[in-house]
Amino acid sequence: MKNKLQGLFAILVLAVMILSLVYIDEVKDSIYKAIESCLTGIIPSLFLNSVLSSVLIKSSKSLKPKRITAADYAIILAYILGNICGYPIGAKMLSELVKDNTITSKQAETAICFSYASGPAYILGIVSAAVFHAKLLGFTAFLSILLSNTVLFIVFVVRRKRSADASQVCKGVPLTTAVMDSIGSSAYSMISICSSIVFFSAMLALIKVLMPSISPAFSAIFEISNITSLQGSGLAFFVLATVLLSFGGLCVHMQVACLAGFSLRKFYLTRPIQVLLTAIFSALGYLIVQNHISIETGTPANIEFSKSGSIVPFICISGMVLIALTYRKQKSDR
Repeated sequence: MKNKLQGLFAILVLAVMILSLVYIDEVKDSIYKAIESCLTGIIPSLFLNSVLSSVLIKSSKSLKPKRITAADYAIILAYILGNICGYPIGAKMLSELVKDNTITSKQAETAICFSYASGPAYILGIVSAAVFHAKLLGFTAFLSILLSNTVLFIVFVVRRKRSADASQVCKGVPLTTAVMDSIGSSAYSMISICSSIVFFSAMLALIKVLMPSISPAFSAIFEISNITSLQGSGLAFFVLATVLLSFGGLCVHMQVACLAGFSLRKFYLTRPIQVLLTAIFSALGYLIVQNHISIETGTPANIEFSKSGSIVPFICISGMVLIALTYRKQKSDR
């Protein structure tokens, strides 16, 4: 049975490779747009937050209040920063905390359940203008996701307190070391994130060729940046868009799996609960703010990939790749 499954998988991969050659123009266009999205949206909104959150984690020993244990403080930080910085940052932070012996793998498995969110930069900076056409709805969507994660945070923290998990020893590092190491790890994370976005975008292009009538909602489930193609209005539409943002898409799930380094079983078990809570909070939020919504009728301006043939984006990405490769080599040599 196992050999048959491996054979079917090999046939499927070969079929995809052939399709990618037959429809090379569609694949190229999709990859170009994905790279543009990474340069103009993903990296600007995630990189600085990734570096700063990593610095906070690595310097947590000197910043930790005396009355709070190292593990509790780290989990609170992961909850706050994971909801502010964007989808995969929470998993990256928790993975670093496990490696530094600040928390256990078991604690990280629990913390990722409420440290996963799209973050205000993406929702308020892109989705509110492109999808909701109202900043108030963007804020309501962000708040709905935050509240659903807060409910999980409260439930799991109380449960963990009762089980009295042993706290690990928090290891602090000098600030300069924390900054440089955070820059390297964040550059590597950005390359990994953008690479997965490019891959999923190329695969989605092939799916659209085979199924031209595919809905924007399905595209967003596959890769969340496609949510900008979703158009509509009303309560049902707002709840759908917010739930999609809460879920994050299969591409983001792969990013989390690559960055986590610990089991995600509990994370997937709690996704239905988190999505349901988001739907409830978003519906209530829409009903509260619907009479105060100011619709922005203008079409948001497109962000240019580069101006006048500028090579600045290429130089920036090349530098980030070099930093990421250097960081990876240093980690493997240790």
